[in-house]
Amino acid sequence: MTFSADFVKLRSLGLWSFLLVAVPLASSGCIIVDEDGHHRGHQHGDGDGWEDDHDNQPPPPADEPRLVAIDTDAALSSEPGEGVGIFVEYAAGGTWRLWTTCDTNRSKVVCSFDLYASVDTSSELFDIVGTDLEKTDATRLADDGIAYLHAETGSDIDAMTFTTTEGAIVRLEAYLDGAQEPRYVYWFGDGVLHEGAPTNPIDFQPTSP
Repeated sequence: MTFSADFVKLRSLGLWSFLLVAVPLASSGCIIVDEDGHHRGHQHGDGDGWEDDHDNQPPPPADEPRLVAIDTDAALSSEPGEGVGIFVEYAAGGTWRLWTTCDTNRSKVVCSFDLYASVDTSSELFDIVGTDLEKTDATRLADDGIAYLHAETGSDIDAMTFTTTEGAIVRLEAYLDGAQEPRYVYWFGDGVLHEGAPTNPIDFQPTSP
């Protein structure tokens, strides 16, 4: 199954600060297309708030990572270069894929992503592989059980795959241009395309192993 992320989100900048909680698991804008085909827009001014549409203002990230479902074998698709996205997919048997897109066709600049993925202490993470990567991109085991992807994404797609224990819960922490950016995380869970994570980090639990 493949689902299209029909969206355009432009990036924002910030300072880089990495903090991955190692415990057992317990100025631009965006346009989003509604199901009825209407566009609702946000435009960033000089401040940090969202303007024009306060009803859709995203809540601040919670202190504790939220546990969410991710549908097994549901793939996502998005047009490279047309919008910013951090996409999370899970395939039966324990294969995870994280991939990124940017708004380079519009902004004429690249997006710098830093993604960290880890598993609970009762599971394993291994076989980290980068795909469609260039010289400025890298994948590695950042620490014991933590997969790391650094991607300078332009009008292309950069991706990392890794394997975990079947059905393992995976924790993702995502940064864009040095800032925590959970609102750019996309996944398909409980039959719904989710556009933005409620927390950063966020925990993903597959619907089936």
